Amino acid sequence: MSSLLPRLRALWPAFDIAHLRLAVRATVAALLSYGIAWWLDLPKGYWAVLSAILVVQSSLGASVAVATDRGLGTIAGGIIGVGLAMLAGPSQNLTVLLLTVGTLVTALMSAYRPSFKLAPVTVVVVMLADPTHAQPVISGLQRVFEIGLGGMVGVACALFVFPTRALFLLFPHAADALDACAALLEQGRAGLLDGTLDPAEVDRLNAEARVTLRAADLRVGEARRERAGWLAGQPDAAPIVRLCRRLWHSVIILMRVADQPLPETLSAPVRPALQAALAALATECRDLAESLRSGNPVGLGAPSDSAAAMAAAVAALAAEMDRAGTAGLLRADGASLTRLYTAVAGCTHVQENLVELRTQLAAYRADQADETAA
Repeated sequence: MSSLLPRLRALWPAFDIAHLRLAVRATVAALLSYGIAWWLDLPKGYWAVLSAILVVQSSLGASVAVATDRGLGTIAGGIIGVGLAMLAGPSQNLTVLLLTVGTLVTALMSAYRPSFKLAPVTVVVVMLADPTHAQPVISGLQRVFEIGLGGMVGVACALFVFPTRALFLLFPHAADALDACAALLEQGRAGLLDGTLDPAEVDRLNAEARVTLRAADLRVGEARRERAGWLAGQPDAAPIVRLCRRLWHSVIILMRVADQPLPETLSAPVRPALQAALAALATECRDLAESLRSGNPVGLGAPSDSAAAMAAAVAALAAEMDRAGTAGLLRADGASLTRLYTAVAGCTHVQENLVELRTQLAAYRADQADETAA
């Protein structure tokens, strides 16, 4: 297996072992639900198979969410569909009228609450199954049972077949956001000191950070569902995602003054210190990102070389600014001087957020160890 994975990645660069695990889970869920439906002689067992496949998601929390939504939608749609079908009886005209009413009501329900998005489909299936008084009840019960069976099989496969916790899918998204912040800081250094900032690249990096943080928020919700269902005992990772977003916002503030270079007479006294500070901040971002992607993503309790270098570089920048200001070297128009002070203040804010992020990760590791021991 270990020799096969590199070959698959060579033939298919986008290949990820997580994708293979998801495919295996979905296949097992489909076969298992089909076998149970066949054993129980269910008339429409394919609904169980379809539900099992749809319920199996990339993480256990996502699978629980989909199973819950399908269950709620099926039950609500089944109750409404059975009632309307019994009222319509064998009348074709009344069936069309009540089908319209039922679809409208359940569609409104799904619009207000996405958990009921399967309700309109269930209403249609139940009402059009057989226009008799007895058959809609049986059809509705079968529909609910088959969906419930598929949902339970899907959740069971998500729990026991290569299970993946949302937490382990969350940290890579946060790491991608940190990498984007590091690249933005490098763009800021190029813009402030050399005038070589690439606006298209800045837009791309900001879009990447935005998308990855939204994905991390979704994983936070999935992780909370796992904890609520006693399916996982990991501590809440939401504060880590919030800190990553706050860090990104600090970087954005710094980037707002990097659209054009500082005057040479103004930047020359502090150029080496500013360049070193921005480089150290970018290195710390990448160090944290790499740690998040590792097998032990919260092993950040001990001080690192990058954190120490960052603190020293930002402190040296502040000292150089004070020295240059006292010596009267920072002479320029008010707008340029404001841009320089904003850039320096931005470096300080980014450092503060990175320090807090590292501290939060260390606290998270301690909480994780405590819960594992308990």
